[in-house]
Amino acid sequence: MRVEPRFRDQIRCLVLKDRRAKALDEALSPADRIAFNDFLVSVVAVLLAPRLGDRCDIEDLAVFSDEVAARHRSERRPVNEFVVEEILRHIYGVPRLFRTVPVPPAVVSGAGAAIVRHLNNTDVGVVADIDRVLDAAEDLHRRRNRQ
Repeated sequence: MRVEPRFRDQIRCLVLKDRRAKALDEALSPADRIAFNDFLVSVVAVLLAPRLGDRCDIEDLAVFSDEVAARHRSERRPVNEFVVEEILRHIYGVPRLFRTVPVPPAVVSGAGAAIVRHLNNTDVGVVADIDRVLDAAEDLHRRRNRQ
Protein backbone atom coordinates (compact mmCIF):
# COMPACT_ATOMS: atom_id res chain seq x y z
CA MET A 1 0.00 0.00 0.00
CA ARG A 2 1.34 3.40 -1.03
CA VAL A 3 1.90 6.06 1.61
CA GLU A 4 0.47 9.49 0.83
CA PRO A 5 3.25 12.11 0.53
CA ARG A 6 1.25 14.38 2.85
CA PHE A 7 1.46 11.71 5.58
CA ARG A 8 5.25 11.75 5.29
CA ASP A 9 5.15 15.55 5.33
CA GLN A 10 2.99 15.54 8.46
CA ILE A 11 5.44 13.28 10.31
CA ARG A 12 8.41 15.35 9.08
CA CYS A 13 6.70 18.54 10.33
CA LEU A 14 6.02 16.86 13.69
CA VAL A 15 9.67 15.87 14.09
CA LEU A 16 10.98 19.23 12.90
CA LYS A 17 8.50 21.02 15.20
CA ASP A 18 7.00 22.82 12.22
CA ARG A 19 3.63 24.43 12.98
CA ARG A 20 2.17 22.98 9.78
CA ALA A 21 1.92 19.59 11.55
CA LYS A 22 -1.23 20.70 13.38
CA ALA A 23 -2.89 22.03 10.21
CA LEU A 24 -2.04 18.83 8.34
CA ASP A 25 -3.51 16.78 11.17
CA GLU A 26 -6.69 18.84 11.27
CA ALA A 27 -7.10 18.51 7.49
CA LEU A 28 -7.33 14.70 7.62
CA SER A 29 -10.71 13.29 6.66
CA PRO A 30 -11.97 10.34 8.74
CA ALA A 31 -10.77 7.87 6.07
CA ASP A 32 -7.44 9.67 5.70
CA ARG A 33 -6.92 9.56 9.47
CA ILE A 34 -7.27 5.78 9.51
CA ALA A 35 -4.72 5.47 6.68
CA PHE A 36 -2.44 8.01 8.39
CA ASN A 37 -2.62 6.09 11.69
CA ASP A 38 -1.57 2.91 9.92
CA PHE A 39 1.53 4.69 8.57
CA LEU A 40 2.12 6.36 11.95
CA VAL A 41 2.32 2.92 13.59
CA SER A 42 5.04 1.99 11.08
CA VAL A 43 6.95 5.20 11.89
CA VAL A 44 6.72 4.46 15.62
CA ALA A 45 7.95 0.90 15.02
CA VAL A 46 11.02 2.17 13.15
CA LEU A 47 11.77 4.76 15.82
CA LEU A 48 11.31 2.27 18.66
CA ALA A 49 13.61 -0.42 17.29
CA PRO A 50 16.86 1.18 18.56
CA ARG A 51 15.26 1.92 21.94
CA LEU A 52 13.26 -1.23 22.73
CA GLY A 53 14.65 -3.74 20.25
CA ASP A 54 12.76 -6.32 18.22
CA ARG A 55 11.17 -8.07 21.18
CA CYS A 56 9.71 -6.52 24.25
CA ASP A 57 7.67 -7.80 27.17
CA ILE A 58 4.48 -6.26 28.52
CA GLU A 59 6.24 -4.67 31.50
CA ASP A 60 8.71 -2.85 29.24
CA LEU A 61 5.84 -1.57 27.11
CA ALA A 62 3.96 -0.34 30.18
CA VAL A 63 7.07 1.41 31.55
CA PHE A 64 7.71 3.14 28.22
CA SER A 65 4.01 4.13 27.94
CA ASP A 66 4.14 5.67 31.42
CA GLU A 67 7.36 7.51 30.49
CA VAL A 68 5.74 9.02 27.39
CA ALA A 69 2.59 10.01 29.28
CA ALA A 70 4.53 11.52 32.22
CA ARG A 71 6.67 13.60 29.88
CA HIS A 72 3.62 14.89 28.08
CA ARG A 73 1.80 15.68 31.31
CA SER A 74 4.81 17.73 32.44
CA GLU A 75 4.57 19.63 29.13
CA ARG A 76 0.83 20.13 29.70
CA ARG A 77 0.04 17.89 26.73
CA PRO A 78 -1.88 15.06 28.34
CA VAL A 79 -2.02 11.77 26.50
CA ASN A 80 -3.72 8.55 27.48
CA GLU A 81 -0.95 6.12 28.43
CA PHE A 82 -3.25 3.18 27.75
CA VAL A 83 -3.64 4.26 24.12
CA VAL A 84 0.13 4.72 23.90
CA GLU A 85 0.50 1.19 25.24
CA GLU A 86 -2.13 -0.08 22.78
CA ILE A 87 -0.01 1.20 19.88
CA LEU A 88 3.08 -0.45 21.35
CA ARG A 89 1.21 -3.72 21.89
CA HIS A 90 0.11 -3.66 18.26
CA ILE A 91 3.71 -3.20 17.10
CA TYR A 92 5.06 -5.97 19.33
CA GLY A 93 2.21 -8.41 18.74
CA VAL A 94 1.06 -8.40 22.37
CA PRO A 95 -2.66 -8.90 23.13
CA ARG A 96 -4.65 -5.68 22.90
CA LEU A 97 -6.02 -3.71 25.83
CA PHE A 98 -9.12 -2.40 24.05
CA ARG A 99 -10.98 -5.43 22.74
CA THR A 100 -14.60 -4.37 23.05
CA VAL A 101 -14.52 -0.60 22.56
CA PRO A 102 -12.43 0.76 19.69
CA VAL A 103 -10.18 3.71 20.34
CA PRO A 104 -11.27 6.76 18.31
CA PRO A 105 -8.85 7.34 15.40
CA ALA A 106 -8.08 10.91 16.51
CA VAL A 107 -7.00 9.59 19.92
CA VAL A 108 -4.72 7.06 18.21
CA SER A 109 -3.20 9.88 16.15
CA GLY A 110 -2.57 11.92 19.30
CA ALA A 111 -0.97 9.00 21.13
CA GLY A 112 1.18 8.09 18.13
CA ALA A 113 2.29 11.71 17.80
CA ALA A 114 3.14 11.74 21.52
CA ILE A 115 5.40 8.71 21.04
CA VAL A 116 7.12 10.35 18.06
CA ARG A 117 7.58 13.62 20.00
CA HIS A 118 8.96 11.75 23.01
CA LEU A 119 11.46 9.77 20.94
CA ASN A 120 12.43 12.92 19.05
CA ASN A 121 12.97 14.83 22.31
CA THR A 122 15.09 12.05 23.83
CA ASP A 123 17.16 11.15 20.75
CA VAL A 124 18.90 13.95 18.86
CA GLY A 125 19.48 11.60 15.92
CA VAL A 126 15.81 11.48 14.93
CA VAL A 127 15.80 14.92 13.28
CA ALA A 128 19.05 14.28 11.43
CA ASP A 129 17.82 10.90 10.22
CA ILE A 130 14.18 11.71 9.48
CA ASP A 131 14.35 10.90 5.75
CA ARG A 132 15.82 7.45 6.46
CA VAL A 133 13.22 6.88 9.18
CA LEU A 134 10.39 7.81 6.81
CA ASP A 135 11.81 5.59 4.03
CA ALA A 136 12.15 2.65 6.42
CA ALA A 137 8.64 3.26 7.79
CA GLU A 138 7.22 3.35 4.27
CA ASP A 139 8.96 0.07 3.45
CA LEU A 140 7.65 -1.49 6.68
CA HIS A 141 4.18 -0.13 5.93
CA ARG A 142 4.19 -1.81 2.53
CA ARG A 143 5.33 -5.13 4.02
CA ARG A 144 2.73 -4.98 6.83
CA ASN A 145 -0.08 -4.30 4.38
CA ARG A 146 0.76 -7.12 1.93
CA GLN A 147 -0.58 -9.64 4.40
